[in-house]
Amino acid sequence: MFVLFTLRDTVPVAPKAFTVAPAITIQDSLNKKFANKLISDKGLALSVYDILTAEDGKVTWGNGMMYYRVSFRLMLFAPFVGEVIVGKVLDVTASYIRVSLDFFQDIYIPPTLLPPNSAYDPSQKGWFWYSDDEDRILTPSELLNTVVASRLYIDKGEPIRFRVDSVEWQDIRPEPPSSNAGAGAQVNGDADEQADVEQAKKDPIEKAGYKVIGTIAESGLGVVSWWDGGGGDGEFLEEGGEEE
Repeated sequence: MFVLFTLRDTVPVAPKAFTVAPAITIQDSLNKKFANKLISDKGLALSVYDILTAEDGKVTWGNGMMYYRVSFRLMLFAPFVGEVIVGKVLDVTASYIRVSLDFFQDIYIPPTLLPPNSAYDPSQKGWFWYSDDEDRILTPSELLNTVVASRLYIDKGEPIRFRVDSVEWQDIRPEPPSSNAGAGAQVNGDADEQADVEQAKKDPIEKAGYKVIGTIAESGLGVVSWWDGGGGDGEFLEEGGEEE
């Protein structure tokens, strides 16, 4: 789930920070630049793990900045396909179940990757799983006619165990303003405000540049409390690799 990724970069240090140890200012600058940023086709950068090398700083003419050429390792969140992770249910809609790991919230479980005999209950606005003793596969209408007390609902805030089915990247670019150039200032202001509202209403799965698709359609996966011995948040004890 976590890997180390080696990078090289040039770090500028302002004159006002010359009294601070270079190792501290360099690491702070790198964290400001990379922390919580996506590294294309690699993963989500969390923080600088360590600094491997740092060349002597050089001052360039004009701004008085000291520039250090450094190599360092970033800790990335980069789950691999097939990995089992425990998170918490953040949101439930008819289109997906959204899972959060606190530091990362773009994890989605679509209906096709739910266990057999799962259905969406419009009255409860949530998905449930019906465990049939005879292992029958019921239709959605039959599932909605089952006894409510026999359904296992997937509620917000519940710890959930899932397996990574795929990892998806998409290029997200800012959308151009929708207001007409010839319209008055007030009209433009109203249009911009409306565009902001529409952007806020946009489905988070469409805004995610990096998302993890999970599955719970296997024995032992799903809400932790469904299974014997379930409970608690679980712990991540995964080993990460290092990439150059």
